[in-house]
Amino acid sequence: MKKYLFLLLLSFSVSAAVDPFDLTEEEWNPVTEDILIKKPEKHLRNESMIYDLNTDLGIKDQRRYTGADWNRFSVSGHVNGSYEHPQDLYGFDATYMFRTKRYNQIWFGGHFFNHFSRFNTVSNNSSEGSEADFRRPGNSKNTVTGLGLGAGYRFKLLLDFFPTEDVFENIDVFANYLSFKENFVDDTYKGYGLTMNYGLHKRSSTNYFYGGKASYNIGSVIRSSRGGESPSDRTLPVGWLSIAFEMGFFY
Repeated sequence: MKKYLFLLLLSFSVSAAVDPFDLTEEEWNPVTEDILIKKPEKHLRNESMIYDLNTDLGIKDQRRYTGADWNRFSVSGHVNGSYEHPQDLYGFDATYMFRTKRYNQIWFGGHFFNHFSRFNTVSNNSSEGSEADFRRPGNSKNTVTGLGLGAGYRFKLLLDFFPTEDVFENIDVFANYLSFKENFVDDTYKGYGLTMNYGLHKRSSTNYFYGGKASYNIGSVIRSSRGGESPSDRTLPVGWLSIAFEMGFFY
């Protein structure tokens, strides 16, 4: 009995030591025959075969397996997430993401954004500390700039109900360094925050894509001290929701 128990524990320890992301060459870069014929349920769960249209012949040509996408670059144009006041925030972002052969389900990368907004769209007047002395009008202008690093995941969860080969979902989360230029008091606040994105993108060809995304941002920024102010006296919370049109390419 002890012998069988020992063998059972040994086999469990060996299996637990196997890295689930330690894929073979054929698994992370399968041949087209494996994808389309032998193992489509494995390779096409969150991936697809994309084709370019040959306009001269009127047929689909130049197929590409999206699992071979290793880099993604995109730019987006943003407006305020409130349908009543979309003009109260506008701006852009640029994003670069990549994935590795070892962790090929996770995308890593960074982004940069610059948004122009009204004060009450991204923050609110403080009722405590030195910041309470600044009663900013809700329509005063400011600029929010951010630079961040993060990770993401591409999948087709909701699209299981609407089978498609060229539409994908993406989620990304970035940790940001923020600069908040507040024009009413003519000062710059700096701090940290988070960006969380959900995107729905259509692959228009083997390389290019376009679509929309919702972007939620939160953070806290602080200005330099004036006299004996404490950090809490000169800190502002920031947060906003924006929607964007995004376009880019994979390579």
